[in-house]
Amino acid sequence: MKEKRGAGMYISAEEIEDYIAQSPDPQLLRQVTQLVGTVFPEEDLRYFDNGRTFSALAVGSNPHPSPGYEEAGMLNISAQKNYVALYFYGSNVALQERFPKLAIGRGCLRIKNQKFFVKYAEDIRESLKMLSDDKPHDMRD
Repeated sequence: MKEKRGAGMYISAEEIEDYIAQSPDPQLLRQVTQLVGTVFPEEDLRYFDNGRTFSALAVGSNPHPSPGYEEAGMLNISAQKNYVALYFYGSNVALQERFPKLAIGRGCLRIKNQKFFVKYAEDIRESLKMLSDDKPHDMRD
């Protein structure tokens, strides 16, 4: 069930395929998920839902859990109304350097559409390989 909560979009699903099917752009979400799988082949993709405001496809374990996000991944792939977001913990220096003028928030890369994904897929892949277990953006000194 899709719900709008705050600035983002919340999808409540039972499993990964249900989450993908409910997303605004299932094809793009599936492609991003497949790309992430090539970077983290040893990690199992799982559905994460904090039960209130955030759901995503999670990879790895959250190195800096906060209340409600203990089961989130090191990397979380979230379907939003107008983009697919990659939320990550750790250093995002590589992403900021590769995408200085693009849609990057603190700890987030927004993949706007198919054209964006095709153009930057290799840069996204290489940047994800460089994610580290530094403190997340909201815990830095």
